[in-house]
Amino acid sequence: MKAFTKDFNTGKTIEVEIPDENLEALQALTQDRVSDTKLQSYIDNLDLPADAKALIASILKTAVRVGEMVIRIGKKIVEIVIMIVSKFPNATFGLVLGLIVGALVTSIPLIGGLLGAFVLPIAAAFGLATGYMDDLRDNSLAKKVAEASAMFQPLKSDANVVS
Repeated sequence: MKAFTKDFNTGKTIEVEIPDENLEALQALTQDRVSDTKLQSYIDNLDLPADAKALIASILKTAVRVGEMVIRIGKKIVEIVIMIVSKFPNATFGLVLGLIVGALVTSIPLIGGLLGAFVLPIAAAFGLATGYMDDLRDNSLAKKVAEASAMFQPLKSDANVVS
C-alpha cells in the first residue's frame, strides 16, 4: 500500500510503500483522542508567543494519506507532546532549564561558540535526566514514550520523492 505526504521545504510529494499487514495499526492512527476544539483551546491558552503557537498550528496540519485513509500525524505528535508535558512536568521542566542554560553558555562572546556545542546537549541531557529521575519513580514516563514511538512504527518504510 502506498502512503503520500508533502515535503514542506520543497513542496514535493513523498511516496512510501507500507506493508499491508500494518493496515489495522494504521486505522488506529486515524482515530482522534482529543477534539480539534479542545486541542486548539489548549494551544491558545499556552503561555507562548504567537509565533510559537503558529508553528504548533502548522504542525497540526501535517497529514499522511495512506490509500483512502488520512492520518493526521501532526495532530498525533502534538497530542503526545501535550500528554507528556502534562503528565511528566519534572522531566519537561528539567529539559527546558537545561536548554536555557546551554543557550546562555552559547551566547557568551568568543568562547560561547566553542563551548556551546558541548555544553548545550550536556545541559539539556542533564536537566532531562534529573527531571526524568523524579518522574521515573512511578515508571510511567518510559512506558508512555515507548507507546508513543510504537504507535508510529506502521509508517516505517523507505521514502521516495515522487514529484
